Amino acid sequence: YLVGDGTCQLASLLSWVARDAGLTVEAPVNHNFAAIPEVPKEQGVSIYSHPTNKGRSATQNLYIKNDYQRVVRFAFHYDGEKLRISAAKVL
Repeated sequence: YLVGDGTCQLASLLSWVARDAGLTVEAPVNHNFAAIPEVPKEQGVSIYSHPTNKGRSATQNLYIKNDYQRVVRFAFHYDGEKLRISAAKVL
């Protein structure tokens, strides 16, 4: 089970960056039941993976669709203290 190990925090950050980049984001379940460090409540995404129930897992995932005609690259930059995630269209 993916519970309490940072997957929701990472999914929330990716969702936030994707929305800011103008990508289509579908996140069926909000993480408004608990705070995620440094993520505004409205940006929270809940991720859950059940090892024997794929249907249940599918309804609680993050889906990001690239609506552009070009590749979109997510870049992760970590300086030892801060993580920065960016999204950019590749020329």
